[in-house]
Amino acid sequence: MGVFDTGDPVVLTVLGAASAAATVARAWIRHRTAIRLEQERTRRVLGALTGTTRQGRAEVVRACAELEATASRPGNSRRTAGR
Repeated sequence: MGVFDTGDPVVLTVLGAASAAATVARAWIRHRTAIRLEQERTRRVLGALTGTTRQGRAEVVRACAELEATASRPGNSRRTAGR
């Protein structure tokens, strides 16, 4: 017999609602985090493009993408970068 084998519909409803709320909250946080990360990437690229010529923009965007890829590799963190 488990801890939640009470069969009480109120308890089961509350547990179900809490579980659903937690699932929605996790999904919302994941979604907002993805949006914020994309906004930060866009801000960095736009900052890097400031003052560049039209011909140099593709190279700057490519370099930013390479830096993002390098930074996202496992083992790369800001704490170990200066050591």
